[in-house]
Amino acid sequence: MSCWFKNLVLLALIILPCCANGQEPVEEKLLETLEESSEQSELYDLLLSLKQNPINLNTADVSELERIPVLPPGLRQEIIQYRTSHGAFESKEELLLVPGMDAELFELIADLVYVSPPAVPVKTFSRFDLRSRVLDRVDRPIGFKNGTFEGSPQKIYHKLRYQLGERLHAGLLLEKDSGERRWDDLRLFYISSQVTKNFSLLVGNYQLEIGQGLVLWGPYGFFKSADAVFPIRKTGRGFRGYTSVDENAALFGGGAKLDLVNFEVTAFASRTDNKDTVAESVIGGRIQYARTNRWSIGGTFYISSFDKEIENPDLFRNRFEFRGRDNHVAGLDWEWHSKHLVLFGEAARSKSGGRALIAGAQIDLERIQLALLFRNYDRDFQNFHGFGFAEVNGTTQNERGYYTGLHYKVTRSTTLSAFHDIFFHPWRTFFEPLPFEGQETLVQLEQKVGRQIKLTLRFRSQEKQQTEEFRDAFAREKDEFVLNKNQQWRAQLDYQVSPQLALRSRFEYVSFRLQRFNPFSGKMTEQGALLYQEFRFKLNQQLQLSARLTFFDTDSFDSRVFQYENDLPGLVTNRVLFGEGSRWYVLVKYRPFRFIEFSAKYSETFRDDVTEIGTGADQIAGNLDRRFGLQLDVKL
Repeated sequence: MSCWFKNLVLLALIILPCCANGQEPVEEKLLETLEESSEQSELYDLLLSLKQNPINLNTADVSELERIPVLPPGLRQEIIQYRTSHGAFESKEELLLVPGMDAELFELIADLVYVSPPAVPVKTFSRFDLRSRVLDRVDRPIGFKNGTFEGSPQKIYHKLRYQLGERLHAGLLLEKDSGERRWDDLRLFYISSQVTKNFSLLVGNYQLEIGQGLVLWGPYGFFKSADAVFPIRKTGRGFRGYTSVDENAALFGGGAKLDLVNFEVTAFASRTDNKDTVAESVIGGRIQYARTNRWSIGGTFYISSFDKEIENPDLFRNRFEFRGRDNHVAGLDWEWHSKHLVLFGEAARSKSGGRALIAGAQIDLERIQLALLFRNYDRDFQNFHGFGFAEVNGTTQNERGYYTGLHYKVTRSTTLSAFHDIFFHPWRTFFEPLPFEGQETLVQLEQKVGRQIKLTLRFRSQEKQQTEEFRDAFAREKDEFVLNKNQQWRAQLDYQVSPQLALRSRFEYVSFRLQRFNPFSGKMTEQGALLYQEFRFKLNQQLQLSARLTFFDTDSFDSRVFQYENDLPGLVTNRVLFGEGSRWYVLVKYRPFRFIEFSAKYSETFRDDVTEIGTGADQIAGNLDRRFGLQLDVKL
């Protein structure tokens, strides 16, 4: 690094008068489990859906309570046991009397639950949601000047949803990327109907979230993070409409679901055409048997065929990748619940004969929660529609791994979280010509000081083998193993100054090192640092403002740093920063009426070390990248 220390001093002048930083909102607390960058996340939609359709504490069973992220298995049972012993909840604040529930956890889930007398029938209601968004850049990339991009530079997004009680759901998505000509270049829609109490239909774009994702899942999933226990087990939402921007992850057609006492039967069919490249037809089904809320077992299969032969001529790099015109995948998933233990898993097999297995346990001992997970994906397990837990999230092929997680409530004010993940790739990958292995570790300590201040300390380390070309003493090119070591240290201070004002300060240091096994090749070490100050101000229920100033300095892209940013509703942004520079943004949310909200974000990224930003057609002249976004949300 060159001069990040001067930025540290400069930012300290801003931080010291503030003393600390602010408590994160519910969305950030839960979505920080998403470690990858994603402009549109189904995980955000999951939280939004729960907020719009909260769970009734007086009628919910264990399976419904499982939909609430970060709610420990033992606490789900405690909620039902408390309701059985003391009668119906009179208010959701009564949750604080349930053994194991603390104020911090209650704050996280308060918007996701509600209370109503179980004897009162729920009235039929209707809801209409509209979201319109425009994203643009002040500084135009070169592709718009030389004609590479034929369309307008704005990224335009429209999403509509309609719900009529529990009987009818519908959604529509229209979107264009920057540079595309048509404002509706991407069009997705669905209509689902609860025809009877036990029978439902869906037509349009959809996805299936089933089991642990080895056979069928969507394009997103929670991943390894400071929440060391919750993310390892998937809680599928089954058959549901799809209106996210990743069009290649959606099925198109229809399906039906039938509930028969303890059995649930699902059948579906799909025909998709990925922008005139290759068309895929899929037909499949699922049958699940559940015995009360204690255990369940389900079998899933699908058969797919393509209108063109899929070839992978590179037998050296892609020896075990899919080839041909048809494939099929079948799997068996299971779960078993007790008050303090959840056992779960899934086994699958593809047409190639490749197998995949994942099995795990979540143990809840009140103050201590443990997670254990084993995964084994054959090198020739081939599936285009799965998304399982893996070293590269969602890649269920050529991997074996062992994961251990811990969440320990040391005292009422001290929490320790940690995980350790060991993974092996028994066969070469596209980029690595030899089998390799690695491990990842995270340890995080949270310490509260009163109700206003929280200190967070985090250490994260990943070690992974890779190959690198080098020249020996005779100038001959050779490949050798190197050990890629990434380490991250974070210190964060949160300060809730008042109900209206929250502050946050974060310092993060990253070390990247390539350790060569050849003693004559030497070592390469790089460093990176990030420092930011943020404040969030809530004037009233109508107006909210958040702003952040960040300084960063890294030796190269290898020592890059990340920061999760507050963004327009529906956008999940984990910004990548590298080189030397600074970034600031302001986000404003204004709700003049209960049913309408305006959001706007403006950001500037300044690079001290370059004269152009980006590459190819996306390159912009100068060292300043300015962007803004506007959004309208209407809820009727």
